[in-house]
Amino acid sequence: MVLFESINRLADPNTGAGLTGSRRRRIFIPPSTKRPLFSYGEGEDQRSFLSLIENGSEFGSEQDVSDTASVSTSRSLPDSLSSAQASEDQESFHSWLIEEHHRRMSAATSDEDDLDHDHIFGENIYGSGRRRTSLKSSTSYDLDNFMNLKTNYVIEMKVLLRHAAPLIVTFILEHLFSIVCLIVVGKLGTKELAAVSLATMTSTITFGIFEGTATALDTLCSQAYGAGNYELMSIYVQRCVLFSWVLFVPCGLLWWFSASILQFIIDDDIVVQLTSQFLRILIVGAPGYIVFENGKRFLQAQGIFEAGTGVLFISAPINICLSWFLVWNKTYGLGYIGAPIATALNFWFMSFLLVLYVRYIDGKKCWYGLAKVSELLTDWSQFAHLALPGVIMIESEYLAYEIMTLFASYFGTKPLAAQSAVSSIASLSYMIPFAVSIAASTRIAHFIGGQNMDGAIIATRVAMLGGFVVASVNCLIFLTFKKQLALIFTNDADVIGLIENLLDPLVAVLQVFDGVACVDSGILRAQGLQKIGGVINLIAYYAFALPLALILSKNLGYGLVGLWIGIGSGMVVISLSETFFILFSDWDQILMQAGLLNDSDEEGDDESV
Repeated sequence: MVLFESINRLADPNTGAGLTGSRRRRIFIPPSTKRPLFSYGEGEDQRSFLSLIENGSEFGSEQDVSDTASVSTSRSLPDSLSSAQASEDQESFHSWLIEEHHRRMSAATSDEDDLDHDHIFGENIYGSGRRRTSLKSSTSYDLDNFMNLKTNYVIEMKVLLRHAAPLIVTFILEHLFSIVCLIVVGKLGTKELAAVSLATMTSTITFGIFEGTATALDTLCSQAYGAGNYELMSIYVQRCVLFSWVLFVPCGLLWWFSASILQFIIDDDIVVQLTSQFLRILIVGAPGYIVFENGKRFLQAQGIFEAGTGVLFISAPINICLSWFLVWNKTYGLGYIGAPIATALNFWFMSFLLVLYVRYIDGKKCWYGLAKVSELLTDWSQFAHLALPGVIMIESEYLAYEIMTLFASYFGTKPLAAQSAVSSIASLSYMIPFAVSIAASTRIAHFIGGQNMDGAIIATRVAMLGGFVVASVNCLIFLTFKKQLALIFTNDADVIGLIENLLDPLVAVLQVFDGVACVDSGILRAQGLQKIGGVINLIAYYAFALPLALILSKNLGYGLVGLWIGIGSGMVVISLSETFFILFSDWDQILMQAGLLNDSDEEGDDESV
């Protein structure tokens, strides 16, 4: 499972070789079930769950008991996964998964003791293998905690607050990068400002695809961490990066030839060329952004939420200074193109800092070196199954706001200015429930991966309450500070009046539903049910909300208020629908699917060692 020794040692110098004497496990697929069951050992000692069932016996010899790689002897897997759908078999299967996790933890603890012993006595056990089983972690993020932790609502509230706080700062700082470009380039002229606005909007929509793709790691990495399958996390994040890079190829081509498309939308040829120039340069930085976005999810799955905040605290001021220097410096300044160059360099710098964080600070325990390319090219359908709904959930809202701004342009300059301001305020406030969503998704997925149903249910209820609270706070802020918020964007009395009229009470009330829907989406990701959220978002926004917004705003003459009533109705539908699915979740099925995902992937992973 390595490229070769030298590269692996360079990628992960602390990787320990696989201990000798371990038994290889392989996927066993009986023709009757066509689902992966596990077989153990070689030759006469080879066993499978199917053989246990067919023989109607259990292995109970001392050799079997002492062999940590053998199947648990106290219970056998149901004879088919279809029969496991029944409640009694689900309970049996769930018990088996817990036993498997305990067995893995016991084996890993024994391996760690051997490693510590060899280290103490000066034995060199590090070699070419990438296998490393280490379940030691911080007190709050130990595997045994996720399996057996008896949590309560107070504990989960504290955990949610502690994890969400740095994420709020992270997302707000990320949101400010586009504003830096607007401020720095805006002083060059009106056409430059229009071009950078259009390019920023295009890049934001495009990057939303890779944010959505990275949400697959909220399910896969977090559940794998909760299950103690640390090596799977290393494989998942590399696979997701490669998947996203391939996905970016057509996006990059569209950016490169964007002028041919934009000329049919924008009448000004200079603005079209400037926009295309910005996007062409930004192509270089996009792969760096993908690495950073996936790296953040990799660390967040380990309960490390402050890494992104620390990186952005360093990179944000550097980005501001570099942007100003490359655009405005009299000697070395490059003018307009300095802004996209600074942005592209910043994306790679952020990725580099994140790698340094993993290497020297925290998160290294889940990195197992570079995997084979052939290994990373497998199971892409699994990523697509989780990533596509994640993309739909994120992009549906991004595009809905942009379409609303396009609709508003037909009502005149002042309504357009008011709509742009309100959309910016709403987008910035959205970062708060989005942070809660990510923190909640990670925590719930940890419990699911650890087969801790009670912990998952409590964490889910706390997350739903937390989402409602932060969304209500946003609502109160909009109502209380509507004038102050309007003054940030303009001094025009008419525009200020339009902004205040939208914020109080319509947009303020909608923040409650939007925030609840955001956190509900995170819970669905933790459960591995992104498909439900994606379908709901797609139907609610594009089959219902936007057509209604168009009818109310233009046909019935309600203007901006009609736009927000229409889009707000979609938010209401999404929040109520997702809440319904969460309240009536089949937790037995969710935990069973998570267990199948983690254990079957681990078996396939072992075969390639």
